[in-house]
Amino acid sequence: MPGYWDKLCGVIRVVDWGSQLAKNTRRWWRPMSRNSSVLLISLFLVSSGCSIAPPTENPIPAISSMSGDSQSKTLIVMLPGRGDRGDAFGTAEFDNIANSQNYDVLAVDAHLGYYIARNLLPRLHADVILPARAQGYQNIWLLGVSMGGFGALLYAQEYPGEIDGVILLAPFLGSRGLIEEIEKGGGLSAWQGDTQGYEPYEIDLWRWLKKATGSVDGTPVVLGFGEADNMAPTYDVLIEALGPSQVYKNDGGHRWTTWQPLWRRIAAALELSLPD
Repeated sequence: MPGYWDKLCGVIRVVDWGSQLAKNTRRWWRPMSRNSSVLLISLFLVSSGCSIAPPTENPIPAISSMSGDSQSKTLIVMLPGRGDRGDAFGTAEFDNIANSQNYDVLAVDAHLGYYIARNLLPRLHADVILPARAQGYQNIWLLGVSMGGFGALLYAQEYPGEIDGVILLAPFLGSRGLIEEIEKGGGLSAWQGDTQGYEPYEIDLWRWLKKATGSVDGTPVVLGFGEADNMAPTYDVLIEALGPSQVYKNDGGHRWTTWQPLWRRIAAALELSLPD
């Protein structure tokens, strides 16, 4: 799968250094050879304890929560952030919130090990999305928290047309330098997608977001975040490209107590964008 390893290694390297992301991300993403990239990533994974990440499973586990006795038309597939597991969504009552709006839930145990093993996207596709379609779900949305938001965007890029929308809660969107260049160039709608000096995965991510937000038939994207989050300044370009009804924010930081009320609001409003 071309570019897959580079994308997933990128999110491991940057999300774990989240406290530095808003300060000076660009210097970490200077173009480097594949050998240099792999060496840097390997040293980082060992030093940060990533070498003992939880083992992956085949199929990838997921916790199901039904909204009623019969299957809903809509399924929300949830991806956790770094350091969390699939059951974190139950602890934060994300499943109950979804069920109250008549959405079924699959909270996928997409922990850091799947990113390191480079098999998140194929496992998510084969074990979650395709079976859900076969079961008759008409609307499948991906909800990703923090690193999971980035994973959701990777899936949407890799498997176009397989999901009906993406909900991003405090997602990582690439280096600040690229985002600032897009902003200085007139925003996402004016950006030509040919900025030099950044990782290919970053360019691909913003090209996908440009396509998704720039046409009426693009994949719907919903953004939620706390204004005290260190990554909040990196969302300005996306906010400008999205409609007001697609952006949700509150006063919180990068934590579940911020994301739960955001999800409650998004879940209540999501029904308006779903087909009958």
